[in-house]
This record gives sequence, C-alpha cells and structure tokens, in this order.
Amino acid sequence: MFNYLVEYFKNIAKHKTPVLVIDELQMIGDLEINGKLIYKLFNFFIGLTKELHICHVFALSSDSLFIEKVYNEAILKERCRYVLVDEFDEKTTLKFLEKYKVGEDEQDLSRNCLGGKPGMLTSFINTSNRKDFVEDVLTKRKGDIEELIFSLEDKNTAMFEKIINVFKNFINAESVKYKYITDEIRLLVGENIIFVDPYKKIMRMQSKTDLLAVREILKELK
Repeated sequence: MFNYLVEYFKNIAKHKTPVLVIDELQMIGDLEINGKLIYKLFNFFIGLTKELHICHVFALSSDSLFIEKVYNEAILKERCRYVLVDEFDEKTTLKFLEKYKVGEDEQDLSRNCLGGKPGMLTSFINTSNRKDFVEDVLTKRKGDIEELIFSLEDKNTAMFEKIINVFKNFINAESVKYKYITDEIRLLVGENIIFVDPYKKIMRMQSKTDLLAVREILKELK
C-alpha cells in the first residue's frame, strides 16, 4: 500500500505539491499489522517529506494524550512541527457573534460562559432562548463532571483527592504548567475535561464551560 501511495504522490508532485491529511490518527494507535501500524505510518510520512520531498503531511488528532505521546516519540524528533488548532480567541468570537447580529448583552453571556468553540457558538446563535441555553449547558456539564468524580470518592479516595487537587489549580487560573502526565491528569484528559499542550507543557480545561463547572463544584465542596 505504501509503495502505491509513494508512486501516486510522485505523479502528482510532477505538477504540484500534494498535501496528505490524516484525521483522528489516534484511532489506529494500537492497531498492529506485522508490528505497530502507527510506526510504519511515521516512517512513511518521513519518507514523503524529509527524504523524497514530494508531499506535505498533516496528522490530526483530537486526543491530546495521543498527541503528547506522538510528539515525544524519538522517531519524530526534529522531523515534525506541532500546531495547535484552537478554539476562537475573544476577538474572533465577538466578530463571529456580531456577524449573526447577536446583541452586546448576549455576546457577554456567550463569551463569559461558553468561550470560543465554534460548535457551541453555533448552537447558541440558533437557539430561541439563549440565556436558558447557557444555563442548561452549564448545569449538564457540572452534573457530568460531578458524576465522574463523586463516583470515584467511594471507589478510590486517593484518586478523588488527586483530581480535586488538580481542579484547585484552576480556581484563579485558566491554564497551568505540568511536569509530566500523572494518572489523574490522564483520567481527566480521557474524560475530555482537561486538555494538555505537550509542546508548552500546559494544561487547561477543555472549555470555558468546564472551567465554570469545576469552579462551582469546588465552591460547593468548601
């Protein structure tokens, strides 16, 4: 298969530089075909880009733990560049909301509670009662996180306490540095509550909604 693709890209490269995009790469992370398929793919990507110089490759993943693992693989050292595709910043969020005629009060509501995730902003714009929508989103997310952590309190008290300590980092901060991926960070990333940036060694909540939900949970624990 790889030989066929090399020839395919060579033919295209005679006229223009092709771009190969692989989305959700983590889906084949543990797949084995005469060894780990992921390593065969890495070697294939390196061959296309650094040896043959016939193609650009973008390998995408929404799993930040997988990204962290891939980024630190020895085979890719100095052979790849990490690019974070993030949510909208505040300026872009406001421009997006203004484009759809969202008033200033509702812009503030969205910015303060939902952040800049395009999908969430689209749902906010399209709903008939935006205040109720935001309250429902926050209530549901808080309940989801409570279900996870308080179910651990009886099963694994030590892990529960470690998770609460991770959460406490975000009482007055939106992002914090980490030294390495601990078990509690791994669990929270796997549950899509925390995002880790392996390049900057920074962790943050997956969304503004998660941040507000966690802060509310911590207030109730006092």
